[in-house]
Amino acid sequence: MFSRELMHGRGTVPMLVFTALLLAAFPVSCSNEEGLGGTGSISGSVTEYFYNDDYTDLIYQLPAVDEEVFILFGDEESPGERVTTGLAGEFRFEFLYGGTYHIYFRSEDSTGIPDDGWGKVIDVELENGEDRDLGELVKLNTLDYDDGDATITGLVKVIKYEEGSTVLVEYVDYAREHEVYLVYGDHVQYDERVRTGYDGRFAFSGLIPGDYLVFLYSEDPAGNAERVVLKQQVTITGLDQVVDLGEMTIEDFEKI
Repeated sequence: MFSRELMHGRGTVPMLVFTALLLAAFPVSCSNEEGLGGTGSISGSVTEYFYNDDYTDLIYQLPAVDEEVFILFGDEESPGERVTTGLAGEFRFEFLYGGTYHIYFRSEDSTGIPDDGWGKVIDVELENGEDRDLGELVKLNTLDYDDGDATITGLVKVIKYEEGSTVLVEYVDYAREHEVYLVYGDHVQYDERVRTGYDGRFAFSGLIPGDYLVFLYSEDPAGNAERVVLKQQVTITGLDQVVDLGEMTIEDFEKI
């Protein structure tokens, strides 16, 4: 039982000191929930990887600049904070208590499975006062065949014959308004069709690196088929590469 002097604040131990002794003997346990106000941090960088349409080829990669990165506190469903990446794709969330956090940003999914609209999500268990560096985080993106800067060009000439014979009736000329087709990768159907100009030249521009098939039709002088197909395989390796196929010669029967 406490003495009367102690209870009334008279004696050698003041009440304030006594209260402090009680708190030291019986500490009150408390834990901060996830959120702002602590001394921890979560940082990292986002790099955007650009693939072709089926993720078989990595075309190029760049730091994701001005990319929005969000953080969820614990089990909350709405973002607790949002930051924007810098010139090197870097981001940082500061003044965090220890706890469970979820970092997310927009990204495509190479599995083809529809996501819930969040994109890339990283779960983080943060200790009090910890500075967690997540390192490089990858944002996926796909490019169509014509989302690049490369070019395939060529020249088509035509040899004209008298109909029903192999007698050359005119000199070799430029093939004007002749259709040329382009197929990217393993695509089943052609991706683009252009016509030659007045000088017989054609060009497919705005292409990404990869394998292409260029083809066009010619009449068959041997008469074995109504038309024959002339093909050329092309591989683009540079982002702004120009591939010149040179001359491609078709044959045409003209009624005289």
